[in-house]
Amino acid sequence: MSKAKSFGFIGFLALFFISLVLRPPVASVGPLLHEIVGDLGLSGAEMGMLASAPVLCFGLGAFASPALVRRFGVNHAMLLVLVVLTVAGLARLFFGFPGLLIGSIAAGLSIAVANVLLPTIVRVEFPNRVPLVTGAYTTLLAFSASFAASIAVPTSEALGGWRLALAVWIVPAVLASIFWAPKAFAAEAHVAQAPHAAAEERAAVLRSPISWAIVGFFGLQSLGFYAILGWLPTLLIASGQNPAQAGSYLGLATAVGIPAGLILSGIIGRFESLAWWAAAASAATLIGYLLLLAAFTNASLVVPACIFIGLGQASTFPMSLSIIGTRASTKAQTTQLSAMAQGWGYLLAAAGTFAVGVIASNTGSWVPSVIVLVALTAVQVGVGFYSGRPGVIPAK
Repeated sequence: MSKAKSFGFIGFLALFFISLVLRPPVASVGPLLHEIVGDLGLSGAEMGMLASAPVLCFGLGAFASPALVRRFGVNHAMLLVLVVLTVAGLARLFFGFPGLLIGSIAAGLSIAVANVLLPTIVRVEFPNRVPLVTGAYTTLLAFSASFAASIAVPTSEALGGWRLALAVWIVPAVLASIFWAPKAFAAEAHVAQAPHAAAEERAAVLRSPISWAIVGFFGLQSLGFYAILGWLPTLLIASGQNPAQAGSYLGLATAVGIPAGLILSGIIGRFESLAWWAAAASAATLIGYLLLLAAFTNASLVVPACIFIGLGQASTFPMSLSIIGTRASTKAQTTQLSAMAQGWGYLLAAAGTFAVGVIASNTGSWVPSVIVLVALTAVQVGVGFYSGRPGVIPAK
């Protein structure tokens, strides 16, 4: 029986809902941030914490993933984080800013572990179709982020506030937990990996230049994505757009890449080298930021800016995960590489997302922040080319 068949319909359904719920808890906050700040009376620092904390947790939580896998196994670890994500969604609805921040942190930590586990699950269940399946679930991640951003403000208006707008995303988290439970409980008994074996795998990953190139590429493309996800609506509102328009532009930036992701998932596995692909996709993001910079004096450029940014970011994300899934020599190395790339990468993204907001707050303008994104994305072009070259991390 093939791996795909053994995974089963319920497994595919679980994978669908897992992919559906890993971006809305973050993507839905940006469009609602203006309303949340007004309702809770948040300071600039508190607003920055709320925007960057989940991404910071993406990094910190990723480092805990290998330990969870060694202790519980991949399938049980996934079930655990899905349950925590559900509880975190509920916690964000109560106790004002502390509840919102704590719930966002718990959600970020849960999503971080799930982010790391997915490449390992794909490698184990679909060893011959890693790029295709990776492209499929990352496309769904992009769709859910776009959809969540687009409906956040209308849902808040229809349901009577930002709390209920956030609450609607608890439902897919519950469904993901329910559908993944049979996979977790049906799994063979997990045998914890010996500490010395785990240390050897980790050392092999840490000393490989390929690993650090992947960290740079994943981190820079994540920084750009979450800076846009967290701050684009606020940036556009400051430029004169109303909140609904600003949310729709964020939705456009995340939605436009969905077709690109679908196309990419079908062809990415045919190429041994992704160097030029990674550089070209990064260059598209760079063009988008340059257009966004010009849009401060010409509002008609906002739409093409969102299109280029969306196409670039939607392409670089599945590329980075495909590289993670195919550059490791073993399943254990895949988990270690995924944790390393996403751990350090998301910490870089969190620091960058926070810095973008601080720069704008201190200068009174979003122009310097966008210039910083332009410079970092130019670096991403080079790092993407290097990390996309063929190569495999040597076995321990």
